[in-house]
Amino acid sequence: MFFRGSFLSGFCLLKRPLTALLMASLLAAPSFADINLPELGDVSQEGMTPRDEHQVGEAAVIEMRRSGSMMEDPEVTTYINQLGNRLVEANGTSLPFTFFVMNSPEVNAFALPGGFVAVYSGLIGATQHESELAAVMSHEISHVTQHHIARLIDAQRAMPWLTMAAMGLALLASRSGSGDLAMGALAASSGYAIQRQLDFTYAFEQEADRIGMQTLIKSGFDPWAMPTFFDRLQRYNRLVENNAPEFLRTHPVTYKRITDAQERLQDQPYKQVPDSADYLFVRERARVLQSDNKATVDMYKATLAGKRYGNLPAHLYGLALAQSKARDFDGAWLTLQKAHDAFGLARSHPALEYLGGSIRMGQGRYDEAIKLFREGERHFPGSRVLVYGEIDALIAARNYPDALKAAQSAQELYLSDAWLYQRQARIYEAQGQSQQRHRMQAEYYARLNEYGAAVEQLELAQRDPSNDFYLASSIDARLKELQSMRGEDKDKKR
Repeated sequence: MFFRGSFLSGFCLLKRPLTALLMASLLAAPSFADINLPELGDVSQEGMTPRDEHQVGEAAVIEMRRSGSMMEDPEVTTYINQLGNRLVEANGTSLPFTFFVMNSPEVNAFALPGGFVAVYSGLIGATQHESELAAVMSHEISHVTQHHIARLIDAQRAMPWLTMAAMGLALLASRSGSGDLAMGALAASSGYAIQRQLDFTYAFEQEADRIGMQTLIKSGFDPWAMPTFFDRLQRYNRLVENNAPEFLRTHPVTYKRITDAQERLQDQPYKQVPDSADYLFVRERARVLQSDNKATVDMYKATLAGKRYGNLPAHLYGLALAQSKARDFDGAWLTLQKAHDAFGLARSHPALEYLGGSIRMGQGRYDEAIKLFREGERHFPGSRVLVYGEIDALIAARNYPDALKAAQSAQELYLSDAWLYQRQARIYEAQGQSQQRHRMQAEYYARLNEYGAAVEQLELAQRDPSNDFYLASSIDARLKELQSMRGEDKDKKR
C-alpha cells in the first residue's frame, strides 16, 4: 500500500466533501510521451472553475504547511521558485504559480490545481543535472496549465457529487492508519490508490509530455534530460525490485513512452547545457537537510576521498553544511574555506557566504557572522537569504534595535514576504512587546492566506493592554480588514 498515513486528517479540517474529493483526485501527477498531440487545455471547465482550482490547491498547501512537512529553507525555496518561474515564462501561461519543497527523501513531485507545484527534496538530490530537475517541473507545470484536474472532474460529473465525495473520503479513510498529520502530508503526493480510481488519461500524459518538452526547449534547457532521467529511474527500479522511487509509483513511465520521446527528439540538435552554480549548491543543500547528520558527513568524506563527485566546490559545500548540521563548526569552517578555494578566490556565491555566516553563528561569534552577511549583501544585493542571515545574527546577538531596522528596511523591498514579519514577531517577543508580537504574527499568517489564524493573533493583540492609542487604532482597523477577508475566503470555499 503506497498511500500511507493520514492526509485525511487535513481534509477533514476543510469540512467540505467536494473540496476533499477534488483534493484527493489531484494528488498524483504522472509522466511523459507523444509530442504531436493537439492542445486540449482550453476545453470547457464546467466541472471546476479556475477559482475552484485555486481554492482547492491553496487549501491543500495550507494543510501541508501546517503539518510541518514542507521544507521552508530559504535557499532551497528561493531557487525552486526562480527555476519554476523561468519555466512558467517559457510556457507562456498567464496563470500565477507557487512552487514549494516537501522535506522528504522520496523521489517525487506533484501538481495541484490553481498553480501550485511541489518538488520533493529527494527528487532534487536524485537529479544529476539541472535540466533533469527542470524536465520534471515543466511536466508538472503543464498538468496545471492544461487544467487536467478540472477536465478529469468534468469527465466524472455523470456521477453525483456526493457519491464521488463519499468514495474519495472512504478511500482516504481506509488508508489513514497512523493519524500522523506530518506523515500524511508527505504521503499526499503518493495517491496511488486514488489514481487507480480517478486516473489521469493517457492523453493527458501525452499532452503534458509534449508541452513540458516544448517548455524545456524554450527555456534553454536540454530536452533530452526528460527521457534520460526517467530511463535512469526505470533502470534503477529494475535493479532494486519492489523499491521503486515514489515518482515511478505515482507517475507510471513505460519504456514505450521513453522511446517515443527519444524518437521525437531526433531532429533536435544536442546542446550541452551547463548546470548553474545555484543548482549545484542547492542540490547538495537538499541532500544534507533531509539526511541523518553523522551518516551524511561520513558519506561526503568517503566520496571525497574516492573522488566520486561531479563538482568539487559543491561537494565540499555539502560536506561543510553536513558538518555544521552535526555541530562540528570548526571542521565545517575549514571545509568551507576549501570550497571557497575550489570555487575560485576571485569570486564567491551567496550559498557560500550564507553558510559562512551560519557557521560563525553556530560558534557564537555573532559579530563576525553579521559582518559576513553584510559583506555578502554588498556583493549579492539581490540575495534575500543573506538579508535573513543578517537579521537572524542580530537577533542572536540580542541587538534588537538593529535587527528590527534591518527587517523593516527589507520589508520595503519585499512587501509580501511572510518570513520578514515572522522575524519581527521574534524581535518584539524578545523585547517583551507582546502586542506588537501578535500584530506581526498576524501579518505573517495573512501573507500565507491563513486569515483565521491572523484574526486570532489580532484579537490577542486587542486584549493586550497598551497605552499606545495609535497602535491600538491600527490593530482595530486591520482586524476589521482581516475579518472581512476571512469571510470572503469562507464564501469562496462554499
